[in-house]
Amino acid sequence: MTRTFFHSFDPPAASPVSGATVDLEVSEIEDAGIREVLQTPGAAYGAWSILDALLTPTGAGTPFVFREPLGQAREVKVALSGLFGRFVARAYLERYFNLSIFAHLGSRTIDLDRRRQVKITRLSRGDLPDWIACASDLSSLTVAEAKGCHDVGGPAKALDRAWAQARRIDVTARGRKVTVKRIAIATRWGMATAGPADARLSVRDPVEEGEPHTQEEKDALFIGMLRLHIANLIKPLGHAELADALRGLTLQSFPRRLEGETQRARSLLDTSPVRDVDKASAAMDGLIGGIVTRAGPLNDAGVEPADQEALSRLNLRPVFVGVEHELIRAAIDAEPQAIRSRLAEKGSPDEFARPDRAGGWIIPLGQERRIIGGI
Repeated sequence: MTRTFFHSFDPPAASPVSGATVDLEVSEIEDAGIREVLQTPGAAYGAWSILDALLTPTGAGTPFVFREPLGQAREVKVALSGLFGRFVARAYLERYFNLSIFAHLGSRTIDLDRRRQVKITRLSRGDLPDWIACASDLSSLTVAEAKGCHDVGGPAKALDRAWAQARRIDVTARGRKVTVKRIAIATRWGMATAGPADARLSVRDPVEEGEPHTQEEKDALFIGMLRLHIANLIKPLGHAELADALRGLTLQSFPRRLEGETQRARSLLDTSPVRDVDKASAAMDGLIGGIVTRAGPLNDAGVEPADQEALSRLNLRPVFVGVEHELIRAAIDAEPQAIRSRLAEKGSPDEFARPDRAGGWIIPLGQERRIIGGI
């Protein structure tokens, strides 16, 4: 179901849409929420799955307005506002900027390829931005920060805070800055009662030119991002060893150690359970992943079809979240052309299965829906 936000963009000439509003599907926001919850350390509860029930039941094409404030205590409102703000911002970036690969940032320097000295460098104290992201063709490097707020006067103050955060890092290769787009996104929520009446999405988006880099350095940067994107997604789905091996590939400085870590990652991938989708009309590779419900990921890999149907009947919203097996192999082997070729083969959604343009799929489970079986 489509919902709308009042939209402002700086600079106006670079806006991805014309007009005063921007549209997002609630399903797009929920899918972004699933990926965000899985890839963010410490978050497990399926808050993505309650989003539609919190909105005013005014139908498709109407403003994105909550029935009531997001809690009463300030701590609860801040927490939920920040979480939902990330969901909305990620869906916006995926739809309007074609970004699909998201690497989450920690509190320290992050190596994307230590051997080629490709890394994220902190510039100042304070919280780092939420993501570095890129498109599926390994282009459009973006540093992004999302905020949510309830400010009656609008999202300007939250946007300023997001912009300050987006400027706290550089992406460098051999000590030279890489060209990045910095995006700050602030969502001011609308409430049917006791709050601002309209929802607003404000964006600030300049590009900062970097220095020239070789194609090898550029490829290493994007492959490192893809490895982190996949690792963060599959770790809570029961694939912690494979995820750690993918991260380990970004940390090796010497060729012999890199080869050893590559062999280890290949071996772990070869022994990981590969799942298929029964009677799927969408073209997809075998998937590495797991089942997620409202209560979070299920670590038990042997959830039978009858159990999946029971979870659906109990309205626990079970979905299978997975990444294509052969894309993971190409990421391990550091094959940029193979990665681009696989991601260029855009998966087409069917009635249920939904691709993310980064080799990932979200597939609702249950009676008369897709049932995941082992290969």
